[in-house]
Amino acid sequence: MQMPNLEKKQFFSSLKEILWPIERSELKLFIPMSCLMLCILFNFGALRSIKDSLVVPNIGAEVISFLKLWLVLPSTIIFTLIYVKLSNIFDYEYLFYLIVSFFLGFFLIFTYILYPDQDFYHPNSEYAQSLAILYPNFKWFILIASKWSYALMYVFCELWSAVVINLLFWQYANNIFDTNLAKRFYPLLGMVGNIGLIMAGSVLVTFSNIPFGVEGEILDKYSLEQSSVVLKPIMTTIILSGCIAMMLYRYINKYLVKTDKLGKLLSHSQEDTRTRLSVLDSVKLILRSKYIGYIVILLLCYGLAINILEGPWKARVRELHPNTVDYINFMGRFNIYMGISCVIAALIGSNILRKFSWFTAALITPSILACTGIIFFVFVIYANDIGMIGSYSPIYLAVIIGAIQNILSKSTKYTLFDSTKEMTYIPLSLELRTKGKAAVEVIGLKFGKSLGAFSQSFMFILMPTASFDSVTFYLMIIFVVIIILWIWDVRQLNKEYIKIKGEHE
Repeated sequence: MQMPNLEKKQFFSSLKEILWPIERSELKLFIPMSCLMLCILFNFGALRSIKDSLVVPNIGAEVISFLKLWLVLPSTIIFTLIYVKLSNIFDYEYLFYLIVSFFLGFFLIFTYILYPDQDFYHPNSEYAQSLAILYPNFKWFILIASKWSYALMYVFCELWSAVVINLLFWQYANNIFDTNLAKRFYPLLGMVGNIGLIMAGSVLVTFSNIPFGVEGEILDKYSLEQSSVVLKPIMTTIILSGCIAMMLYRYINKYLVKTDKLGKLLSHSQEDTRTRLSVLDSVKLILRSKYIGYIVILLLCYGLAINILEGPWKARVRELHPNTVDYINFMGRFNIYMGISCVIAALIGSNILRKFSWFTAALITPSILACTGIIFFVFVIYANDIGMIGSYSPIYLAVIIGAIQNILSKSTKYTLFDSTKEMTYIPLSLELRTKGKAAVEVIGLKFGKSLGAFSQSFMFILMPTASFDSVTFYLMIIFVVIIILWIWDVRQLNKEYIKIKGEHE
């Protein structure tokens, strides 16, 4: 009788280790940290959909490459320099409040001032179109200028992921967790946090489906007024979520991290998180680090690959959903499936991280991206030859295949890629953890996407009549080269990671 009971206990113990490797004593930190990530990822999911819903239907999918190269990249460089300077003045906590408040303030201004009165703030659209025809090589720059508030919103939404998620949240986590704790915490933090994507998708779908009216009249769903009515409650929810995130951060920092209630759970919690080096010395430190260089290449490869894939896919989403409200609705449903996939991937990824080596876990993201990306490119290139499949058009099938590709590749990115990447920072010194990460996360990731954007925008400048349909084959060749470089870099980084981790044990 004793053996079956023992086996039963072992079975449930093994099951708990697979599904939930968090100890009861750790819940007082895990729960608020996961809620903080949920709020941040809720905003990320909603903002990602909103930025595309503004830009793609109203300007065109091709303009994304110009925005990422000429606006997002310079903005990230400027922001990083400001951040490095501020990190010498403020600790992590006050930097978080300052930066998040700045973002939320802009979202408030855009939603309630710029967007509803855009006819007043934007140049005449007919005049902009005439200029675009007159100067075809500068067509996309002219169209961006004619919708400058959309472009500014796009930049802020892009920076939210790079700054608030990759920099502020993960930098704080890396400062308080050691490597062993990170293996158990990080994938599950991602799992709970990705419920925020499901919530964001549900909010987008709900508000974009409601037949809003003004003074008793139902609005035309394609009108500016309807788009504004849909946007306001969504953005208000985002601002509220950002405020909750700041309150959670305050609770974690004041009542958990800066007390002895967690015992030996935290690793770096007693360090002063203000750095000492000047901007110039920080740059020299980063440039001398081969280890940081490999992490930069990792981010560059991911950014390049994703950027090359997203352009052709979003162009087809625009064909299927050519107005802002329908685009928001589609992206809302996309976020729901993305969130569900991320939760499942986090459960699997948590066990991969604990059972297999860092190298194995880090290779999974480029492998999945390669397989799904090539399938998508091949389908797009030969879509016209394939024709209708049953009652589904080639455009619809391309959108669905692209969505599946995005969901699979990004769910592994948000779980295994992010977790393995963050683990590489933990053995580093405070200066490299803070300023090296700032350079890698804010500049490295956006620079990668901007390099992809450069290749695309350069083609569109030289060939004003070109579209994603005509350049897809060349993008596929570039994509394959990037994947090969990515796999090589993972091997090199793994060698350095094993070496530096061994020095600190």
